[in-house]
Amino acid sequence: MPLGEFELINQYFRPAADKSDGVGVVLGIGDDAALIQPDASQQLVVAADTLVSGVHFPETAAPELIGERSLRVNISDMAAMGAEPAWYTLSLTLPAEWQEETRRDWVAGFSRGLRKASEAYTCVLVGGDTTSGPLNIAIQMLGQVPPGKALRRDGACVGDFVLVTHCLGDGAAALASFSETGIWSDTERDYLFERFYRPTARVREGVLLRDFATSAQDISDGLLADLGHICAASDVGAELDVDKLPISDATLAAGLERARQFALTGGDDYELVFTLSPEQMPEFAMAQARGDINACVVGRIVAGAGVHCLLDDKPYVVEVPGYRHF
Repeated sequence: MPLGEFELINQYFRPAADKSDGVGVVLGIGDDAALIQPDASQQLVVAADTLVSGVHFPETAAPELIGERSLRVNISDMAAMGAEPAWYTLSLTLPAEWQEETRRDWVAGFSRGLRKASEAYTCVLVGGDTTSGPLNIAIQMLGQVPPGKALRRDGACVGDFVLVTHCLGDGAAALASFSETGIWSDTERDYLFERFYRPTARVREGVLLRDFATSAQDISDGLLADLGHICAASDVGAELDVDKLPISDATLAAGLERARQFALTGGDDYELVFTLSPEQMPEFAMAQARGDINACVVGRIVAGAGVHCLLDDKPYVVEVPGYRHF
């Protein structure tokens, strides 16, 4: 029997929707719309992202990896807001020219990856849509955060420190490693592969930053572009010390200057960039010492506009400002 819409949903996606106990799902997959009951003491956080084949993931990528990546990058938006993910919807467009066997194999792999990410971050699929066209994945993510605790872009102040979590540049280095040979070892390629297809949405760090950060953003389009969003929303500028960028050994294998460009403009890292007031730094340092968060200072918020890079107190030239959607 050909794989129709309802057969596809019941066979491949219902397993990701059946773990609904205790997460506020009144009615999940199977009706015209879902019914969810958010915690009355929380604010609802909603975000949506679309991933297009050949743009946001290689066309030849394994479907299971696409499934994991698709959900993880959406969960990163929850982390950036200090929210905990709870529910999501999926709108999936599959190529009409695919043969039946190809469609079944792809959906089976994709749904496995989606389910793995769902279980890793304790969120539930509650609905969506399927149609034919160019391969396209659209996810709407919903989460919860206590009132007044959401991290926003518009709170940075002159004098604040700029920090980032973990390492930058791995996403861009991974993309380069897929097509370039002779630069990365097998171990470095494996590390970059994981960083690209299974990025860690920093939910735990986002929850902790509710009590510290004056602003926050996840890094999807590159540090320069995403810190620029914070500056624009907060009506401030920023100075970055290029020498302080945290860069992994795998990314540094591409050479220091190229690695710095990856870190500043490459995107696809899904780390957090955030700002802290000087008064919050001692308490934050204690949280860092306890191992609650891994982050480092890379710059300061200043008067003015835009993000300016410095190396040895001199302007540092950046080749491109970051990923542009249009």
